[in-house]
Amino acid sequence: MDLSYSCVNHNCSFPGANSFEMTFKSESIMDENNVASLFCPFCGNELILVRVPDVFPENLSKDRTI
Repeated sequence: MDLSYSCVNHNCSFPGANSFEMTFKSESIMDENNVASLFCPFCGNELILVRVPDVFPENLSKDRTI
């Protein structure tokens, strides 16, 4: 499972339509207990862990959507 961190500050200056988000492949992090605190580069707010499920072809519906 990938680990994704998102900014939840409603006043963040991130120019995108959604909030700022960083995603890491599971193999790049030993475990989530050994990750330093991550901060948004736009507002300085601490990023919050959001779970991103792995998507495998066998788990997709027949029309290939999640």
